[in-house]
Amino acid sequence: MIEFDENRWQINLPGNNQPQNYIIPTILLVGGFKAYNSIGFCSLFWLNIFPDITTINQNQPLIKGFGAQSFSLLSYGSAALVLAGFLFFSAICNIGAGSIKFEKSNQQITLAFKGYPGKNERLFFSYSFRELQCIKILYTQTPVRTQSLFLVLESSREIPIWSSQDPSKFIISESFVTNLGLEMGFNTEIVDRAKQN
Repeated sequence: MIEFDENRWQINLPGNNQPQNYIIPTILLVGGFKAYNSIGFCSLFWLNIFPDITTINQNQPLIKGFGAQSFSLLSYGSAALVLAGFLFFSAICNIGAGSIKFEKSNQQITLAFKGYPGKNERLFFSYSFRELQCIKILYTQTPVRTQSLFLVLESSREIPIWSSQDPSKFIISESFVTNLGLEMGFNTEIVDRAKQN
C-alpha cells in the first residue's frame, strides 16, 4: 500500500493490524493466565497452563489459601485478560485504517476511517476546500523527533491526519503536502517546534 499516493491525491493510513501491536497483548495474556494459575484458579477447570513454573508439585498451587495476595493476583490477572482481549480485538479488526482523499473536481476533502463494530463502524468526515485555511506540518522533539500533519480550518481548528516518528517518511510526506498545495491551491505551513526550544 502506498502511504502517500500522488496519482489519486490520497493518504492511506495503516490500521492497528501491525505485527508490533500483538506483542503487548500476548504478554498481558500470558501474565493474566499466570496470575490465575498461581492461585490455583486454573486447577478448578483442570487447566495447568504452566505446570513446572507455578506449582511446587502437580496437585498443589504455589499460593496456599485465598488471602489478600490471592485476591490481588486475581484482580490483576482479570485486568490483564480484559486489556489483552481489547487490544487483540483492536488489532484483529484493524481499527484506525482509512484514507484521506483530496478531490479537486468536488472541491472536497474526505476522511474515512474504520472504527469499532456497531454504530460507528465506518467514520466519514467531509470538508470543503473553502473551509481549509492551510495544511500544517509540525515537527516536535519529544524523546524522538515526530512529524505530524494537520488540516487547519478557518476557525483555526486543527485536525490531525497523520503522524510518524520515522525520519525516512519526513521528506516523502513534506514533498506530498507541498505538491498537493501546488496542485490544489492550498497554503502549506511548516512549524518546527524542536528548533524553537
